[in-house]
Amino acid sequence: MKITFDLSVKLGLIASSLVLSSASYAAGTWLNGDNMLEPGTTIQTINANANKNSYTSNPALDNRAWGMQGAWLNFEVTQASDVLVSLSSAATNAPGFTVYRTDNNFVADPKASGKADKNGTEGAIHAFNQVGQPGKPGLIWATDNDVVDSLEGNTLENGLVETLGYVNGSMTDYVNFWNDNVESGAHDVSIDNKYENGVYGSVQHHAGPDGNTNYSNLTLVNLQPGFYTVFLGGTNTEGEDTPIDIKVTAIPLSIADCLLNYTEQQEPADYPHAGLVSQTFMQYYYRYYAETGHYLGISSEDSHLYSLPQVGGEISDLGDAVAMATAAGCK
Repeated sequence: MKITFDLSVKLGLIASSLVLSSASYAAGTWLNGDNMLEPGTTIQTINANANKNSYTSNPALDNRAWGMQGAWLNFEVTQASDVLVSLSSAATNAPGFTVYRTDNNFVADPKASGKADKNGTEGAIHAFNQVGQPGKPGLIWATDNDVVDSLEGNTLENGLVETLGYVNGSMTDYVNFWNDNVESGAHDVSIDNKYENGVYGSVQHHAGPDGNTNYSNLTLVNLQPGFYTVFLGGTNTEGEDTPIDIKVTAIPLSIADCLLNYTEQQEPADYPHAGLVSQTFMQYYYRYYAETGHYLGISSEDSHLYSLPQVGGEISDLGDAVAMATAAGCK
């Protein structure tokens, strides 16, 4: 499944005055220093990185990620949302990135986060496994110390918990040092649906009046509250060091989902909040709470909110959904 996300207006700040040379390692920052992501908001960084092969394709590193030459950016999701991560650059570069769930704000500091292990088992920020799971070869140096099945090594507090998805923006499939595929396009590599309910994306090329632009996009469905880290860089060693911009957007909640969330907050005993994805059956837009056996849904026939205690039970009309949504502050 693919999405189309056309950023037709390039920011005027990306001009010839930008330094196009390879960026040295530094902790990334968002514009205005704001890393909080709420529904309906976007955070961004201009020229987050410019290295042409910091994500993959560096032959000297056997296609491992060059962590000190890429960019690391943390963000915090405050409320379950569909989240779009979109990178763009001039066609001379091809953005790539991975999204990780973390225990807290992750600091990819080589002095605090790892050591160079020559056999590659633990990995190191200098050359790590960009598509592997925390606790596995090539990523132990960045793994959170609460990951129970981690290989032995130098794990840390506030480390990576799970790799959710990645995008290789080039047209080339790579195999890294650990024989893991870093395939072209967008990929869901999450272990389960604990932190999201699906990952999909696209790689696109846009020809416009301001020149040719490459985009790498990833959508994480129903991304749960908590901390996340993006590692990004270039994927084409034959290209050029060209600035890569990043935007992360939490798609606004629908009024229906807002009302269902509000009802969960008001009556958690019946409708325990668990980051559920709403479903559609006949005229109902609903959620099922396995813990209590309750159903909660909105009918398209009369725009009322209904509750069903259990299958075979008596359905209850809780009231006009529009009025209730207004009272709940849903817009």
